[in-house]
Amino acid sequence: MEGRNETLTNMIPPVEASFVGAEWIDQNGHTSLGTDGLLFSATIDLSGWTKNDFTFGTVQSQYQDPGVYLSNTASSKVEVMEIISDIPISESRLNIIKIGMGSTSPGMMYSQQDFKAIIYGNYRLYVPNSTLGLANYLQLISSGSFGSKEPTASSMLYCYRIIKCVGAPAETISTPACRIGLFGAFYQEGDIPFIMRLKRSYELQQLED
Repeated sequence: MEGRNETLTNMIPPVEASFVGAEWIDQNGHTSLGTDGLLFSATIDLSGWTKNDFTFGTVQSQYQDPGVYLSNTASSKVEVMEIISDIPISESRLNIIKIGMGSTSPGMMYSQQDFKAIIYGNYRLYVPNSTLGLANYLQLISSGSFGSKEPTASSMLYCYRIIKCVGAPAETISTPACRIGLFGAFYQEGDIPFIMRLKRSYELQQLED
């Protein structure tokens, strides 16, 4: 079985969410992450390759979210982060990531995640702008990427989107759908490097658990 170039894709649905009672309700699958956040999680299955001892190396990444971000809470910012990791991240640690948004990101200094385990990450800050004639419009004012693009021998990649908001009564949030592409290649490396990658993933997952 020969190696080949591949694009791994993570698709995230749009958000049409309302804060009702003490939780967020979203018709497209995002769930509450505390009262001030929403979470969407998915996976990318690589087991068909890794069972044949293939490693995936990311060369380049792409982020797409054509559309408009809206919120009826005119006095507050909204922060958005996408993460792709080769080990699962528990909900309690995702909540810690949410709390630190704007000051640190997974794999960066003072975070609890290992840099090599974070294959991809993107952070954005939106604030209300009522001067453009579009009701509830959120304007992007800051964005940044992070992540190691480290080769991985894991059989699964874990994808997360965190939206940090207010959680005020009757608050609504609307965001477009999002697609993340990882462009790279599956290839076979020597037995020792491959086994060491598996060992590292296992050890890091024990720390997460």
